[in-house]
Amino acid sequence: MKNGSACLLSIAFMLLVFQANAQEADFTYTDACFGQSTMLINTSVTFDSIVSVKWDLNGNLLFNDASGDTVQHEFGAPGNHTVGMKIVTDSGHQKAVYKQIFIGYSPVAAFSYSNTCFGEETQFTNQSSLQDGEIEDYIWNFGDGSPESYLENPTHFFNTTDVYNVSLKAISPLGCADSITNIVSITEQPDLILEFSGDTSFYEGDSLIVNVIGSYDSIKCSDGQWGNTYIFTKSGLYTITAYMDGCSASQDIPVTVKELPGTGVMNVITPNGDGHNDRWKIFLLERIGPCSVSVFNKWGREVFSSLSYDNSWTGTYNESPLQEGTYYYIVKCANEKVYKGPVNIIR
Repeated sequence: MKNGSACLLSIAFMLLVFQANAQEADFTYTDACFGQSTMLINTSVTFDSIVSVKWDLNGNLLFNDASGDTVQHEFGAPGNHTVGMKIVTDSGHQKAVYKQIFIGYSPVAAFSYSNTCFGEETQFTNQSSLQDGEIEDYIWNFGDGSPESYLENPTHFFNTTDVYNVSLKAISPLGCADSITNIVSITEQPDLILEFSGDTSFYEGDSLIVNVIGSYDSIKCSDGQWGNTYIFTKSGLYTITAYMDGCSASQDIPVTVKELPGTGVMNVITPNGDGHNDRWKIFLLERIGPCSVSVFNKWGREVFSSLSYDNSWTGTYNESPLQEGTYYYIVKCANEKVYKGPVNIIR
């Protein structure tokens, strides 16, 4: 009988060892972003009943933070957290397990935009950030009823001038998200009205003056001039640009400065009414005048005179055509120069 009792004790001991070894403490948890609660779920396997489930939620090896098969907990910071669970069975056996739980960082959504002029595409630039890892998804809503965009840096065409609430949602690989909304105002491009004083083609010493009509935020010329009035004295292609509410309008101005021809007087006129050389002209009269004029025939008789000549003489004397031939002039101008020479009348 003693041998039989010893055998039963041995079997009971082995059974207790088996029961203890058959216990396995384990738990699962749900992914969470900072600011959300994590669900902790006991999934332990035991030979006998579990009478106690206790949790160490701050990794201090003390299982006194929570109890129960299911626990919800919001961690105070993103990143890795050490969490432990201990089970106690009906037979008095205990098992514990620890795991690292990662609480996701939430992105910080941000964006900028450029070109809010009606008729052109507006460029949106994502500026969102994530402390750990990279942002996985972007969702743009342009506030005008158009489909959402999932590009990182989209462009968008607004059909009307208006104020739009444009939003961006940035999402991490763990599903953590942040959103931001900015007000985007689409404005008309300004009308550029220019007033010209002078021609765009002129002789050296002259100039072209261009005035910008209207009120703008700023006005600039491609040669570096600023303001409402521009003076051009050299040849070139100039561009005037006016800016208003972030939009602009431009106009090109081609300027040609011509070299001055030699001053002097025509020595031939052909007053036959064909429109060519019908009138006797002093070159650059508008620059060197006023000029007094006297014209003589070959015998020295004055056939024409004017104290302020206007380039209109057609070879007449007392309103009658002079005969063909050579005549002689004396021209005195305001530039203190005197011009003398022959002028031939050919009909």
